[in-house]
Amino acid sequence: MATLKKTVDNWKKKKWYRVISPKFLGEKELAQVPALDEDHILNRVIILPLREITRDLRHTYTNVCMRVYEVKGDLAYTKFIRHEVSRDYLATQIRRRRTALQMAFPVKSRDGVEFRIKMFVITAVRCSAKQKNTLCVNVQKFVEELVSKRNFGDFILDVLYGKVNEEVKDYAGNLVVPVHRVEVYKTELKEEFDTEEVREVVELKESSPKPRSKTEKQEPEGGGEEAPSEEAVDEEFPEEVEEKYEPAKD
Repeated sequence: MATLKKTVDNWKKKKWYRVISPKFLGEKELAQVPALDEDHILNRVIILPLREITRDLRHTYTNVCMRVYEVKGDLAYTKFIRHEVSRDYLATQIRRRRTALQMAFPVKSRDGVEFRIKMFVITAVRCSAKQKNTLCVNVQKFVEELVSKRNFGDFILDVLYGKVNEEVKDYAGNLVVPVHRVEVYKTELKEEFDTEEVREVVELKESSPKPRSKTEKQEPEGGGEEAPSEEAVDEEFPEEVEEKYEPAKD
């Protein structure tokens, strides 16, 4: 009678880890995530609505993405990598007889963190191409100055709570045309991963000689006559035959 193999339930082997928010968000416990070990939870991306952190219903349409970078015991510490406002919410802010300017550009904070900003500037009236260009150039310079004067964590907090939106609106409203709304709808951290080891492995594989198949003939190194085959070598140098000696009879 055939014996049934025992199936191993990997779910029972998993351990629960508590996800901790970044320092500028208060290092609060956000959720619990199962994983087999620390290696399976490192670099995992956690996406949560901002309202789960701030307990503010106005932040329902904003999602915060964090990456686990360190594990101590059952605590998984995260770092902020991006935030994004729902496209459905942004669509409700655009009306007829208005101009929506979409901007995206890289910035660098005072503490040397590089990230990318994407924002909408919605005017109260329609504007010409020249007015659009003037507005975009000046708003970008103003935002770059704001970022350069603040640390990364402080600036992200001001973005999440709408302070940066109000500052840009007050500045842009006095430039060319009245501004109805400003929304920084996405900030994304510039991440760098270690790829040197992978490149070295690829280079080694490419530089290593390919093994010859058995059917390929080996060419002589000196470029002269072909190397004799195994049969020819056997004919020239036959195997030695062991001589048998019998003891002499008395």
